[in-house]
Amino acid sequence: MKPAVADRLSRVLVGCYPPRWKQRYAAEMLDVLDQHRTGLRTVLSLAGAVLSTHLDPSYRMEAHPLARMTKDAWLAVAIAVAVPSGVLVPLVVTQVAKNVRESSWRPSGEGAVAAVAFSRNRRILVSAAGGTPWDATSTLWDVADQAKPRPLSVFEGGNPITISPDGRTVATNAFSGKPALWNVTRPRHPARLAVLSAGFSGALWGEAFSPDGRILAVASTSRLVLWNVADPARPRLLRALTAPLRQRGPAPVLFGVGNADLVFSRDGHILAAVSGSDQVTVWNVTRPADAGRVATLTGPRDYFTALAFSPGGNLLAGVTYHGSLLVFRLGGAGRQARVSILPGILATARYPGGGTAPAVPCAPGCGPAVAASAGFTQDGHGLTVVIDRPETDPATAARDTVFTWRVASSGALSDLTTIYRDVRGVHPTLAPGARIVVDGSLTGGQIHLWNLP
Repeated sequence: MKPAVADRLSRVLVGCYPPRWKQRYAAEMLDVLDQHRTGLRTVLSLAGAVLSTHLDPSYRMEAHPLARMTKDAWLAVAIAVAVPSGVLVPLVVTQVAKNVRESSWRPSGEGAVAAVAFSRNRRILVSAAGGTPWDATSTLWDVADQAKPRPLSVFEGGNPITISPDGRTVATNAFSGKPALWNVTRPRHPARLAVLSAGFSGALWGEAFSPDGRILAVASTSRLVLWNVADPARPRLLRALTAPLRQRGPAPVLFGVGNADLVFSRDGHILAAVSGSDQVTVWNVTRPADAGRVATLTGPRDYFTALAFSPGGNLLAGVTYHGSLLVFRLGGAGRQARVSILPGILATARYPGGGTAPAVPCAPGCGPAVAASAGFTQDGHGLTVVIDRPETDPATAARDTVFTWRVASSGALSDLTTIYRDVRGVHPTLAPGARIVVDGSLTGGQIHLWNLP
């Protein structure tokens, strides 16, 4: 039996277990499948285990198991009988396909969109929807016609998610909670290439491709790891990066809390990542295997939730969770400077006009931002920040607030313009060039694109 067929049948069988079993053990089982080469013995073992679990009083709900076995149990029996005999009758094929469609961990593409990422040419977009790793999915979209985004395929894995600049490889969160690489050169038939386990620990929160697509940075709550993915089917671990921990609060968090907290400069020589509760660490990754820390940038007592490099790589903008904007000018070692800090942009987003805005961003009535995205315009003369702020009336409404400043080469900001747009979406994200905003939906896995004037 081919490994790909065995792997797929094994995952179908995991979906056949009773719901109570899957709630407790599905993640661990899928993790094991990710790490081992599956074959006929694996399929037969799982089929027998599914049947025995359906007969186990701890999991079954039926009073007479042999007389009233569930369709999943019968499916496991059918696979166990059909596979070794080489007779996969049409009925079994139909039931397998049906189970793939109906399994609770199947790729459905529904749920709230948690993250999106664009290819460099802004024609392909990938979104992640769902909650727990074994329920989350990724959807590949054709957005060449922005008025009519076209879903191309749905596959396994969720947030965080990113796509290579050429649009050929997607990095996502596997069911095991580890980074996974997918080949999407045939966009209607994505194929998983690898699961990145070596050097990885902690909860996955961020992934970013270098501008040439050869390096993938993977961040967890415990470390930041660089992989050579020039051949994505054979990724090579290059180096784990460390940063001095700066923590305010009860529990240490080494790296950040969102995919926008991990960014490469346009030339790919510099990598910046949130490290701790109120700081950003910057590395020189010109030679990734020998990457070295360049600077540690500190901000207010607040997590950074979005980072963006200027086209020239000398400016780094950061938005904090409670709505402050900082711009750092990067020079040689020891010459990093915080050029601008603008507190209270969240209050402006929440209370346009400022008449009822609280004095400080975190005062009662002005909670944290749900999501923020930042980006410099192509010429580097503008800096755009978009904030998603839920409204209290009506409860289902939300507002995207887009701030755009003129930015000098020194990093100084001026000439603010502000745009408000009422939406029914979440997690707004700026496309490369900072002139297109995409909003995810609260349900249904949909996306909505709109252009800035």
